[in-house]
Parts: sequence; structure tokens; C-alpha cells
Amino acid sequence: MQRGSSERELAARWEAEAVAVTKALAAAEQVRVDSGAAGEPERKTPEEQPKDPAPAQPRAAEEGDARVVPRPPPTLPLAKPQAARARGLCPHGKPRSKGRGGRRSSGRAADEYHSQRPVTVDSSKAKTSLDALKISIRQLKWKEFPFGRRLPCDIYWHGVSFHDNDIFSGQVNKFPGMTEMVRKITLSRAVRIMQNLFPEEYNFYPRSWILPDEFQLFVAQVRMVKDGDPSWKPTFIVKPDGGCQGDGIYLVKDPSDIRLAGTLQSRPAVVQEYICKPLLIDKLKFDIRLYVLLKSLDPLEIYIAKDGLSRFCTEPYQEPNPKNLHHIFMHLTNYSLNIHSGNFVHSDSTSTGSKRTFSSILCRLSSKGVDIKKVWSDIISLVIKTVIALTPELKVFYQSDIPAGRPGPTCFQILGFDILLMKNLKPILLEVNANPSMRIEHEQELSPGVFENVPSLVDEEVKVAVIRDTLRLMDPLKKKRENQNCKLSSSSLSMAAVDILYIDITRRWNSMTLDQRDSGMCLQAFVEAFFYLAQRKFKTLPLHEQVASLIDLCEYHLSLLDEKRLVCGRSGPAGVRPLDSGSPPDSTPSAPPVEGHPPSCTNSAPKAAHSGHALS
Repeated sequence: MQRGSSERELAARWEAEAVAVTKALAAAEQVRVDSGAAGEPERKTPEEQPKDPAPAQPRAAEEGDARVVPRPPPTLPLAKPQAARARGLCPHGKPRSKGRGGRRSSGRAADEYHSQRPVTVDSSKAKTSLDALKISIRQLKWKEFPFGRRLPCDIYWHGVSFHDNDIFSGQVNKFPGMTEMVRKITLSRAVRIMQNLFPEEYNFYPRSWILPDEFQLFVAQVRMVKDGDPSWKPTFIVKPDGGCQGDGIYLVKDPSDIRLAGTLQSRPAVVQEYICKPLLIDKLKFDIRLYVLLKSLDPLEIYIAKDGLSRFCTEPYQEPNPKNLHHIFMHLTNYSLNIHSGNFVHSDSTSTGSKRTFSSILCRLSSKGVDIKKVWSDIISLVIKTVIALTPELKVFYQSDIPAGRPGPTCFQILGFDILLMKNLKPILLEVNANPSMRIEHEQELSPGVFENVPSLVDEEVKVAVIRDTLRLMDPLKKKRENQNCKLSSSSLSMAAVDILYIDITRRWNSMTLDQRDSGMCLQAFVEAFFYLAQRKFKTLPLHEQVASLIDLCEYHLSLLDEKRLVCGRSGPAGVRPLDSGSPPDSTPSAPPVEGHPPSCTNSAPKAAHSGHALS
């Protein structure tokens, strides 16, 4: 008993001494902090620290410590707080807490950091699209690098060409060869090949001839048609191949009126049959600028913005005659031409003025009984068929600039499709622009010769949405974020709120049902609850798209769960299927995750073998 008592007393004394030493060290450390040391206590370099601590030697009290530190027992050497902190321990030698102040050293923390980091965008070469791009990046809460970045960025936004700079990773918003492919001559040749193969499918492009090479063929064919139909009095429009913004375009009634001398040899052109019976709004001719995202070539994936711009002439339309052929404000819809007209109207409304939203035109047509779905369907068909005609040569350019197996970016591009609606509502392709203007301001003349840049409500509403949704679709971190969890619940809709919704709807529908034998939700109650969740999850879409998106989202995460169970069942004991085993397996699901369609777009991701429907 005496021996046991002495051992307990010795242990108690050692424990008391250890506590005293710890308190003394803590007090000394506090004194150093209070004396002006910034942050953590001063740490000695490895050269300054003794290799072997000498616990047997008495330790002098630090400055400001009035107590004498007792000598710790030789068998219980205590690490200094600095050394303990360096190893992730607290002064008592216990593991540091994983609370807010503690850092996790597991691999999952690194994964969480990378999954939550913002997408980086290099906007140093964005040029005139910079303002709309900045707004879009800010709305998405991504990280912009306006002066470039030494480290690779996720997305590079160029204003002119793919060859603005050498890029070896990430995504760039230009395809190599696209500018050449949509020039007037190249586009006409590509579409003509498809017209020869599928004349009925490609009848949305006017008959075209390439000058000067096909001038004699043009004269012969016009003469042949006139001989067969003397009442035919066509008008032709001549467009320089490299022209833009209406530069160099003019109308003729006879092939002999074409200006052959000099200019065509140095500046080839396309001559097309002029559409004499366009659809008019307020007695004015107009065209449609639609924005089309070519997301990838293989597989072919196309998105069409739901809204675009309607650009109006500024002089009431009359069918072409020798007296009005030169009235460009009557026949040419180019914004860059009509803005110089005295009749051009800048408007703060999307449904009035010389530039309006296409959606406002559709609303106006719908009020007159026009089948808007048919119009949209025809436009979508036109876009898809045009891209299909361009794809083979685009692939050649792409493989030449970015050969398989060599480092390089993936590409995407926003194209501007200029479309004219005929009086019978048939869409006609005028041209395709590889670099459609993304400016969200216009010049306004304050006094003769004095101009000021003024924000354009119509341009900002349409173009910011196009760029923002394009960035969403190209988000390189989207899949990683979607794979983390279902995200059915959110800050605005917790799982507790879902439980309350279930109880309320079930109770209400059960009170209306005569047959109370079945427990749980009846079908009608489930449909109501599902519609409610779809509306909360995908707020900006029509109801049928909300429901379809939620179905796709649920099916995708159910397939992930099944795959996870299968993998866990194979790796675990027989008959055991752990459901709460960390993160999902690394294997990629066969079906891509389906997120809510971004606003201002309709989902149209057709593969090369079939034609889908428009954008998201």
C-alpha cells in the first residue's frame, strides 16, 4: 500500500509539474505576442534550435514571467509550443482541432479548393466585345485577367482571330479557318455543293455566282431564264467577297450593269438574286441577326440564342426599280449604313426604333396569328444545315492547326447569322459573320461632327446574355461541380422545406381523395410537388423545359447512385452495399450531366447525324 501510494503521489506531482511548465510556457508566449510580435510566436531556424533538448537542465523563466518554472521529470520531455504547432499539434501534444481555425491535410481539401475556384478568363484580346464580356464575367463571379496572365487560363476570349496568340491549353473562342470559311465566296461554294446534292433542303440560300470567274455563266443563265419567261424582271445584288458593314454592296437590274472594269479583278465578289418581297414591319424592310454557338465539331454541337437583333432600314420599302436602286437606306439593312441616316431612331425600348429585339418582332407577329413555332423551326433548320455545309472544311483547318496528339486549346465560336424573312415567312440566309459585333453602345451625334458613346439597351440585353450563356456552356469546371452533389436543395430550398412541402401537399390531396387505403402521395400530388420543385430549381425557363430539366437531373444522379452501388458492391463483402461511402467513383458516367438551361437560350445540341433543336 505504501508503495502504491508513493507511486500515485509521484505521478500526481509529475502531473502538477507538467501543468505548471505548460502554463509558464503559455504565459511567456503571450508576453512575446503582447510585446509586438506579429501573428505567430517567433520561430527559430533549425540552425538556432538545439539538436537534443536538455530536459534535465532547469529552464529559466521568459521575460515577464514572475514565476520560477519547476524542473520537469526526465521521463516526460515536453515539446515547445512552436515545435508542436509546426507538427499540427496543440501545446499539450493533442491533435489540432478540425474546426474553423484548423486546416485539413487530407486530399479532399485540395479537391474542394480546386472545385470551388473561379473560372479564369483572359480578356486581354477581347477588343470591342470587352464591355459585354466584363459584365458577363462579373455576373458569373468568375476571375478576369484583363492584361493576360503568365499561368494558363481556362478561357481565352479573342476579338478577331484564332491566331491572335499562341495558346497551348484551355479554351479559345475562335476556330482556326472560320474567318476564311464564312467569307461570301467560300460560303457560297460550300452551300452550292449541298444544293447540288440536296436541292430541296438547301433552298434557303439565293442563287449565287462568283465574279469574275463565273461572269459568263451568270450572263448565260440569266438570258436563258428571261427567254423562257419574258415577264421575269429580276434584281441582283453584288457583294464584295471581303466586304463588311455594307461596304461596296450595290444593286443591278441587268448583268451588263456590273462594274467589271478593274475592281472585280482585285476584289472578287458574289452576285445573288435579290429578294424582292421581304416581310415588312411598319413599311420597313428588316433583317435578323441571330447568334449561334458552335460548341464543338466532333461531335457537332450547335446552340442558337433564343433572342437576337432586328435591324431596320430607315426608308420605307419599295420594290427595286431603276429610280430607287441606289437608295441604300431602303434596300440594305446593315446597321453601320443606316446609323448615318437622318431617320435612324435610337430607342430605349426593345420593341421600337431602328434596332429591336427579335423576340419583340415575334410577339408582334404572334399577335397577328402567325405560327411562331413554325418560323423558329425553319430558322433552326437553316442554321443547322448551314453549319453542316461548313463543317468538313472547318475540320481540315482545325486538324491542320491543332493536330491530334499535340498540345493546343479546344475551340468554340459565336457566329452571327444574318437572315431575311420573306413575305411568306420563309427564312433566307443572307450571310454568316465570323466576328459579329458585341458592342453594347452606339455613337450618338450631339452636334455636327461631335459624337458620344451611349449605352444601347437593346444591344446589352441581347449580347450580354449571349456571352454569359456561352461562358456557362463552356464552363470547364461544370462537370466537377455537378458530380459533387445533386444540388436539388439550395439556400432558397432546404431539405426541411421539401419535407414540409411533402406533408402539406400529401395532406391536402388525401383530404380530397375518397379512397384513403393508399398511403403516401397520390399521382396528382406528386405531379404538383414535382412541378413546384422544377419551378424553384430552374426559374427562368418555360414550365415544360423546367420539368424536363429536373427529370434529366434526377435520372443522371440516380444513374450515378446505381454505378456507385455497383462499384461498392463489387469491392465490399458479399451481401453488403455501403451507401454512405464518401465521394462517387472516378469513372465517368455515360450520360453527361444536365443542368438547367441558361436564360436567353434554347437547348440545341445536334450531333452530326441528326438535327436537334435550338439553344440553352
